[in-house]
Amino acid sequence: MDADAAATPATVRLAFPPEARLLGTLRLVVGIVARKAGMGEEGIEDLKVAVSETCAVAVGDLNRAGVPDPIEVDLVEAPDRFGIEVRDRAPSAPGGPSNAADGEVDDRELGLALVGALVDDLKTSTLDGGGNRTSFWLRRGPQGLGAGALDDLPPPLT
Repeated sequence: MDADAAATPATVRLAFPPEARLLGTLRLVVGIVARKAGMGEEGIEDLKVAVSETCAVAVGDLNRAGVPDPIEVDLVEAPDRFGIEVRDRAPSAPGGPSNAADGEVDDRELGLALVGALVDDLKTSTLDGGGNRTSFWLRRGPQGLGAGALDDLPPPLT
């Protein structure tokens, strides 16, 4: 392997329909890929919960909107960390990102708060043409990530 290939993060891309029954399979795949990438068991469990929660939010948003478009998940192995990017084409709720009525807890906000507590860096944005992008990293070592760590995430393979 040449030096350029060693420096390029390895990426696995998955796409699945917005069906909650597939989240268990997704967790298994994330666990296998993260284990092969050298993640420790605690990190693997955190990644599995984080990707499962992120995708569960996407499944709920897509199903509520009646959008059958697949959810895309990239698993990115970098030398010192493991990253995940989840993309969905769920439309934003009218009046902003929250789809909860006054006084209710929003599923997306609650789910992403849980993800943020498990990972080193979390970044959310909207996709051109509508939809959501959620990216997060977990460092392989004991230290957390510094600001801007997600700036190194490769662009989606489109």
